[in-house]
Amino acid sequence: MPTHDPSDQHSRARFRRRVWNVLKWAVCLAVIVFVGKRAATLWNREALQHAEFHLAWLLAAGGAYVAGTLPAVWFWRKLMQSVGATVRLRDAARAYYCGNLGKYVPGKASVLVIRATMMRDRGCRGTLSALTATYETLMMMAAGLAVAVALSPLLLTTTQTDTWPGWVRRTIAVPWLPAVLMVLLCAVLLPITSRVLTHLAARMTPAEILLEGRRVHIPSRLVGCGLLVYLTTWICYGLSLGCALQSLSDGPLDLSGWPVWVGGISAATVIGFLAIFAPGGVGVREGLLIEILRIQPDVVPHQAVAAAVLLRLVWLASEILVAGVLYYFIKPQRPDSETAAADSGQSIEMKTEVPDPTVGR
Repeated sequence: MPTHDPSDQHSRARFRRRVWNVLKWAVCLAVIVFVGKRAATLWNREALQHAEFHLAWLLAAGGAYVAGTLPAVWFWRKLMQSVGATVRLRDAARAYYCGNLGKYVPGKASVLVIRATMMRDRGCRGTLSALTATYETLMMMAAGLAVAVALSPLLLTTTQTDTWPGWVRRTIAVPWLPAVLMVLLCAVLLPITSRVLTHLAARMTPAEILLEGRRVHIPSRLVGCGLLVYLTTWICYGLSLGCALQSLSDGPLDLSGWPVWVGGISAATVIGFLAIFAPGGVGVREGLLIEILRIQPDVVPHQAVAAAVLLRLVWLASEILVAGVLYYFIKPQRPDSETAAADSGQSIEMKTEVPDPTVGR
Protein backbone atom coordinates (compact mmCIF):
# COMPACT_ATOMS: atom_id res chain seq x y z
CA MET A 1 0.00 0.00 0.00
CA PRO A 2 1.25 3.51 -0.78
CA THR A 3 2.41 5.52 2.19
CA HIS A 4 1.72 9.19 2.69
CA ASP A 5 4.59 11.34 3.85
CA PRO A 6 3.24 13.85 6.45
CA SER A 7 5.91 16.37 5.46
CA ASP A 8 4.72 16.11 1.85
CA GLN A 9 1.13 16.79 2.84
CA HIS A 10 2.22 19.70 4.97
CA SER A 11 4.22 21.18 2.09
CA ARG A 12 1.28 20.86 -0.31
CA ALA A 13 -1.06 22.48 2.20
CA ARG A 14 1.38 25.33 2.74
CA PHE A 15 1.72 25.78 -1.03
CA ARG A 16 -2.07 25.92 -1.46
CA ARG A 17 -2.31 28.54 1.29
CA ARG A 18 0.33 30.66 -0.41
CA VAL A 19 -1.41 30.39 -3.79
CA TRP A 20 -4.74 31.30 -2.21
CA ASN A 21 -3.22 34.32 -0.45
CA VAL A 22 -1.64 35.51 -3.70
CA LEU A 23 -4.97 35.13 -5.52
CA LYS A 24 -6.84 37.04 -2.82
CA TRP A 25 -4.40 39.94 -2.88
CA ALA A 26 -4.40 39.96 -6.70
CA VAL A 27 -8.21 40.15 -6.84
CA CYS A 28 -8.23 42.81 -4.13
CA LEU A 29 -5.69 44.89 -6.08
CA ALA A 30 -7.72 44.48 -9.28
CA VAL A 31 -10.87 45.70 -7.52
CA ILE A 32 -9.07 48.71 -6.07
CA VAL A 33 -7.67 49.62 -9.51
CA PHE A 34 -11.11 49.27 -11.11
CA VAL A 35 -12.81 51.39 -8.44
CA GLY A 36 -9.99 53.93 -8.65
CA LYS A 37 -10.48 54.31 -12.40
CA ARG A 38 -14.23 54.66 -11.90
CA ALA A 39 -13.68 57.32 -9.27
CA ALA A 40 -11.28 59.18 -11.57
CA THR A 41 -13.96 59.17 -14.28
CA LEU A 42 -16.46 60.80 -11.92
CA TRP A 43 -13.87 63.30 -10.71
CA ASN A 44 -12.74 66.32 -12.69
CA ARG A 45 -10.34 69.21 -12.41
CA GLU A 46 -13.06 71.64 -11.37
CA ALA A 47 -14.04 69.35 -8.54
CA LEU A 48 -10.40 69.10 -7.47
CA GLN A 49 -10.05 72.88 -7.42
CA HIS A 50 -13.14 73.26 -5.24
CA ALA A 51 -12.48 70.23 -3.04
CA GLU A 52 -12.80 71.13 0.62
CA PHE A 53 -14.37 69.62 3.67
CA HIS A 54 -15.55 70.75 7.07
CA LEU A 55 -13.70 69.00 9.89
CA ALA A 56 -16.59 69.38 12.36
CA TRP A 57 -18.86 67.22 10.21
CA LEU A 58 -16.16 64.58 9.86
CA LEU A 59 -15.82 64.49 13.65
CA ALA A 60 -19.60 64.09 13.83
CA ALA A 61 -19.34 61.22 11.35
CA GLY A 62 -16.79 59.50 13.58
CA GLY A 63 -18.99 60.05 16.63
CA ALA A 64 -22.02 58.55 14.89
CA TYR A 65 -19.95 55.53 13.88
CA VAL A 66 -18.70 54.91 17.42
CA ALA A 67 -22.25 55.38 18.77
CA GLY A 68 -23.54 52.87 16.22
CA THR A 69 -21.00 50.29 17.33
CA LEU A 70 -21.98 50.49 21.01
CA PRO A 71 -25.21 48.45 20.56
CA ALA A 72 -23.10 45.74 18.90
CA VAL A 73 -20.72 45.71 21.88
CA TRP A 74 -23.66 45.53 24.27
CA PHE A 75 -25.25 42.63 22.41
CA TRP A 76 -22.01 40.66 22.17
CA ARG A 77 -21.59 41.04 25.93
CA LYS A 78 -25.15 39.75 26.43
CA LEU A 79 -24.32 36.72 24.28
CA MET A 80 -21.23 35.99 26.37
CA GLN A 81 -23.17 36.41 29.60
CA SER A 82 -25.85 34.03 28.35
CA VAL A 83 -23.26 31.24 27.99
CA GLY A 84 -22.15 31.65 31.58
CA ALA A 85 -19.38 34.23 31.21
CA THR A 86 -18.89 37.11 33.63
CA VAL A 87 -17.84 40.01 31.43
CA ARG A 88 -17.60 43.70 32.12
CA LEU A 89 -18.89 46.04 29.44
CA ARG A 90 -15.53 47.84 29.29
CA ASP A 91 -13.68 44.58 28.66
CA ALA A 92 -16.13 43.61 25.92
CA ALA A 93 -15.71 47.03 24.30
CA ARG A 94 -11.91 46.75 24.52
CA ALA A 95 -11.89 43.39 22.75
CA TYR A 96 -14.53 44.44 20.23
CA TYR A 97 -12.80 47.61 19.01
CA CYS A 98 -9.35 46.03 18.96
CA GLY A 99 -10.77 43.03 17.12
CA ASN A 100 -12.37 45.31 14.54
CA LEU A 101 -8.91 46.22 13.29
CA GLY A 102 -8.40 42.56 12.38
CA LYS A 103 -10.89 42.91 9.52
CA TYR A 104 -8.14 44.49 7.45
CA VAL A 105 -6.49 41.07 7.26
CA PRO A 106 -7.90 38.97 4.38
CA GLY A 107 -10.20 36.15 5.43
CA LYS A 108 -12.10 37.94 8.25
CA ALA A 109 -11.06 35.30 10.85
CA SER A 110 -8.51 37.61 12.49
CA VAL A 111 -11.37 39.54 14.10
CA LEU A 112 -12.48 36.43 15.98
CA VAL A 113 -8.93 35.46 16.95
CA ILE A 114 -8.19 38.89 18.43
CA ARG A 115 -11.46 39.03 20.35
CA ALA A 116 -11.04 35.51 21.73
CA THR A 117 -7.45 36.20 22.81
CA MET A 118 -8.35 39.45 24.55
CA MET A 119 -11.35 37.96 26.39
CA ARG A 120 -9.52 34.84 27.58
CA ASP A 121 -8.43 36.49 30.83
CA ARG A 122 -11.39 38.86 31.05
CA GLY A 123 -14.17 36.53 32.14
CA CYS A 124 -14.91 34.40 29.05
CA ARG A 125 -13.25 31.28 27.66
CA GLY A 126 -11.55 31.78 24.31
CA THR A 127 -13.75 29.20 22.56
CA LEU A 128 -16.98 30.76 23.77
CA SER A 129 -15.92 34.33 23.06
CA ALA A 130 -14.99 33.35 19.50
CA LEU A 131 -18.27 31.48 19.10
CA THR A 132 -20.40 34.39 20.34
CA ALA A 133 -18.33 36.81 18.25
CA THR A 134 -19.20 34.74 15.18
CA TYR A 135 -22.90 34.92 16.01
CA GLU A 136 -22.66 38.64 16.67
CA THR A 137 -21.02 39.30 13.31
CA LEU A 138 -23.47 37.14 11.38
CA MET A 139 -26.46 38.78 13.06
CA MET A 140 -25.10 42.22 12.27
CA MET A 141 -24.64 41.35 8.59
CA ALA A 142 -28.04 39.65 8.42
CA ALA A 143 -29.67 42.78 9.84
CA GLY A 144 -27.73 44.92 7.37
CA LEU A 145 -28.88 42.76 4.47
CA ALA A 146 -32.50 43.01 5.62
CA VAL A 147 -32.23 46.79 5.91
CA ALA A 148 -30.66 47.09 2.45
CA VAL A 149 -33.39 45.00 0.83
CA ALA A 150 -36.13 46.87 2.69
CA LEU A 151 -34.79 50.22 1.44
CA SER A 152 -33.87 48.98 -2.06
CA PRO A 153 -36.58 51.05 -3.81
CA LEU A 154 -34.71 54.17 -2.68
CA LEU A 155 -31.33 52.89 -3.90
CA LEU A 156 -32.15 51.65 -7.40
CA THR A 157 -33.38 53.25 -10.61
CA THR A 158 -35.50 51.70 -13.35
CA THR A 159 -32.47 51.81 -15.65
CA GLN A 160 -30.50 49.61 -13.26
CA THR A 161 -33.30 47.06 -12.91
CA ASP A 162 -34.29 46.83 -16.60
CA THR A 163 -32.66 43.42 -17.04
CA TRP A 164 -33.91 42.00 -13.74
CA PRO A 165 -36.76 39.44 -13.53
CA GLY A 166 -40.24 40.93 -13.79
CA TRP A 167 -41.33 39.91 -10.30
CA VAL A 168 -38.32 41.70 -8.81
CA ARG A 169 -39.09 44.90 -10.75
CA ARG A 170 -42.74 44.78 -9.65
CA THR A 171 -41.74 44.27 -6.03
CA ILE A 172 -39.30 47.18 -6.01
CA ALA A 173 -41.84 49.39 -7.80
CA VAL A 174 -43.95 49.42 -4.60
CA PRO A 175 -41.85 51.39 -2.06
CA TRP A 176 -43.28 49.77 1.09
CA LEU A 177 -43.51 46.19 -0.19
CA PRO A 178 -39.83 45.11 0.25
CA ALA A 179 -39.86 46.36 3.84
CA VAL A 180 -43.02 44.40 4.69
CA LEU A 181 -41.67 41.28 3.00
CA MET A 182 -38.39 41.50 4.90
CA VAL A 183 -40.18 41.83 8.24
CA LEU A 184 -42.29 38.76 7.46
CA LEU A 185 -39.26 36.82 6.22
CA CYS A 186 -37.27 37.61 9.37
CA ALA A 187 -40.18 36.47 11.54
CA VAL A 188 -40.43 33.18 9.63
CA LEU A 189 -36.68 32.56 9.71
CA LEU A 190 -36.19 33.26 13.42
CA PRO A 191 -36.88 29.67 14.61
CA ILE A 192 -34.82 28.23 11.76
CA THR A 193 -31.92 30.54 12.54
CA SER A 194 -32.22 29.63 16.22
CA ARG A 195 -31.92 25.92 15.42
CA VAL A 196 -28.97 26.41 13.06
CA LEU A 197 -27.04 28.55 15.56
CA THR A 198 -27.85 26.11 18.36
CA HIS A 199 -26.51 23.23 16.26
CA LEU A 200 -23.32 25.12 15.45
CA ALA A 201 -22.88 26.14 19.07
CA ALA A 202 -23.23 22.55 20.25
CA ARG A 203 -20.58 21.42 17.77
CA MET A 204 -18.13 24.16 18.76
CA THR A 205 -18.64 24.01 22.53
CA PRO A 206 -15.81 22.18 24.37
CA ALA A 207 -16.60 18.47 24.74
CA GLU A 208 -15.93 18.42 28.49
CA ILE A 209 -18.75 20.90 29.04
CA LEU A 210 -21.24 18.87 27.00
CA LEU A 211 -20.25 15.71 28.89
CA GLU A 212 -21.35 17.38 32.09
CA GLY A 213 -24.92 17.35 30.74
CA ARG A 214 -25.19 21.04 30.00
CA ARG A 215 -27.34 22.01 27.01
CA VAL A 216 -26.66 24.68 24.41
CA HIS A 217 -29.73 26.54 23.22
CA ILE A 218 -30.07 29.89 21.43
CA PRO A 219 -33.73 30.94 21.54
CA SER A 220 -35.58 32.70 18.73
CA ARG A 221 -36.32 35.66 20.98
CA LEU A 222 -32.63 36.31 21.51
CA VAL A 223 -32.00 36.22 17.75
CA GLY A 224 -34.91 38.65 17.21
CA CYS A 225 -33.51 40.96 19.87
CA GLY A 226 -30.18 40.97 18.03
CA LEU A 227 -31.83 42.02 14.78
CA LEU A 228 -33.59 44.92 16.52
CA VAL A 229 -30.39 46.02 18.23
CA TYR A 230 -28.54 46.08 14.93
CA LEU A 231 -31.25 48.15 13.33
CA THR A 232 -30.06 50.92 15.65
CA THR A 233 -26.49 50.27 14.55
CA TRP A 234 -27.27 50.67 10.84
CA ILE A 235 -29.31 53.81 11.50
CA CYS A 236 -26.29 55.36 13.22
CA TYR A 237 -23.97 54.22 10.43
CA GLY A 238 -26.30 55.88 7.94
CA LEU A 239 -26.09 59.12 9.89
CA SER A 240 -22.30 58.81 9.80
CA LEU A 241 -22.45 58.67 5.99
CA GLY A 242 -24.77 61.67 5.96
CA CYS A 243 -22.30 63.66 8.05
CA ALA A 244 -19.48 62.72 5.67
CA LEU A 245 -21.56 64.01 2.76
CA GLN A 246 -22.43 67.17 4.67
CA SER A 247 -18.73 67.84 5.26
CA LEU A 248 -18.41 68.45 1.51
CA SER A 249 -21.14 71.09 1.27
CA ASP A 250 -22.39 74.20 3.00
CA GLY A 251 -25.75 74.71 4.60
CA PRO A 252 -27.76 72.75 7.19
CA LEU A 253 -27.96 68.97 7.27
CA ASP A 254 -31.00 67.70 5.35
CA LEU A 255 -32.21 64.60 7.17
CA SER A 256 -34.63 63.67 4.38
CA GLY A 257 -31.80 61.63 2.84
CA TRP A 258 -31.29 59.55 5.99
CA PRO A 259 -33.11 56.42 4.66
CA VAL A 260 -30.89 56.48 1.54
CA TRP A 261 -27.78 56.80 3.69
CA VAL A 262 -28.86 53.86 5.85
CA GLY A 263 -29.71 51.67 2.85
CA GLY A 264 -26.55 52.65 1.00
CA ILE A 265 -24.10 51.99 3.81
CA SER A 266 -25.78 48.72 4.83
CA ALA A 267 -25.76 47.35 1.26
CA ALA A 268 -22.16 48.42 0.60
CA THR A 269 -20.87 47.10 3.95
CA VAL A 270 -22.60 43.71 3.73
CA ILE A 271 -21.38 43.07 0.18
CA GLY A 272 -17.89 44.22 1.21
CA PHE A 273 -18.02 41.74 4.10
CA LEU A 274 -18.92 38.91 1.73
CA ALA A 275 -15.91 39.75 -0.47
CA ILE A 276 -13.41 37.68 1.55
CA PHE A 277 -10.56 38.72 -0.72
CA ALA A 278 -10.90 42.38 0.30
CA PRO A 279 -9.55 43.27 3.77
CA GLY A 280 -12.32 45.20 5.48
CA GLY A 281 -14.18 45.30 2.16
CA VAL A 282 -11.68 47.87 0.88
CA GLY A 283 -12.52 48.89 -2.67
CA VAL A 284 -15.73 46.87 -2.83
CA ARG A 285 -17.55 48.99 -0.28
CA GLU A 286 -16.31 52.24 -1.75
CA GLY A 287 -17.22 51.22 -5.30
CA LEU A 288 -20.78 50.29 -4.38
CA LEU A 289 -21.22 53.35 -2.20
CA ILE A 290 -20.08 55.62 -5.03
CA GLU A 291 -22.57 54.06 -7.45
CA ILE A 292 -25.43 54.34 -4.95
CA LEU A 293 -24.70 57.95 -4.04
CA ARG A 294 -24.02 59.31 -7.51
CA ILE A 295 -27.60 58.59 -8.71
CA GLN A 296 -29.11 60.57 -5.84
CA PRO A 297 -30.51 63.92 -7.05
CA ASP A 298 -28.83 65.99 -4.32
CA VAL A 299 -25.35 64.40 -4.67
CA VAL A 300 -22.94 65.33 -7.47
CA PRO A 301 -20.51 62.64 -8.70
CA HIS A 302 -17.35 64.06 -7.13
CA GLN A 303 -19.13 64.31 -3.76
CA ALA A 304 -20.02 60.61 -3.99
CA VAL A 305 -16.37 59.74 -4.55
CA ALA A 306 -15.07 62.00 -1.79
CA ALA A 307 -17.71 60.87 0.73
CA ALA A 308 -16.92 57.18 0.18
CA VAL A 309 -13.19 57.75 0.69
CA LEU A 310 -13.62 60.10 3.65
CA LEU A 311 -16.00 57.69 5.35
CA ARG A 312 -13.41 54.91 5.15
CA LEU A 313 -10.73 57.17 6.64
CA VAL A 314 -13.02 58.48 9.38
CA TRP A 315 -14.13 55.01 10.43
CA LEU A 316 -10.57 53.67 10.43
CA ALA A 317 -9.32 56.64 12.47
CA SER A 318 -12.19 56.22 14.93
CA GLU A 319 -11.45 52.51 15.35
CA ILE A 320 -7.75 53.11 15.91
CA LEU A 321 -8.39 55.91 18.41
CA VAL A 322 -11.01 54.07 20.47
CA ALA A 323 -9.11 50.77 20.35
CA GLY A 324 -5.90 52.49 21.44
CA VAL A 325 -7.56 54.23 24.38
CA LEU A 326 -9.38 51.11 25.55
CA TYR A 327 -6.37 48.83 25.08
CA TYR A 328 -3.99 50.91 27.18
CA PHE A 329 -6.36 52.25 29.82
CA ILE A 330 -8.66 49.30 30.61
CA LYS A 331 -6.84 47.19 33.17
CA PRO A 332 -7.60 43.47 33.76
CA GLN A 333 -8.72 43.93 37.36
CA ARG A 334 -11.52 41.50 38.16
CA PRO A 335 -12.57 39.92 41.45
CA ASP A 336 -11.36 36.40 42.07
CA SER A 337 -14.95 35.13 42.03
CA GLU A 338 -15.38 36.35 38.46
CA THR A 339 -12.20 34.62 37.38
CA ALA A 340 -13.34 31.36 38.94
CA ALA A 341 -16.71 31.59 37.23
CA ALA A 342 -15.05 32.25 33.89
CA ASP A 343 -12.66 29.30 34.26
CA SER A 344 -15.30 26.84 35.42
CA GLY A 345 -17.30 27.18 32.20
CA GLN A 346 -20.58 26.94 34.13
CA SER A 347 -24.07 27.51 32.73
CA ILE A 348 -23.60 27.01 29.03
CA GLU A 349 -27.33 27.21 28.27
CA MET A 350 -28.35 30.34 26.36
CA LYS A 351 -30.96 32.20 28.37
CA THR A 352 -34.34 32.88 26.83
CA GLU A 353 -34.71 36.24 28.50
CA VAL A 354 -34.57 39.05 25.99
CA PRO A 355 -32.16 41.81 27.01
CA ASP A 356 -33.60 45.29 27.36
CA PRO A 357 -32.29 47.20 24.29
CA THR A 358 -32.22 50.42 26.29
CA VAL A 359 -29.62 49.15 28.75
CA GLY A 360 -25.93 49.76 28.24
CA ARG A 361 -26.14 52.04 25.20
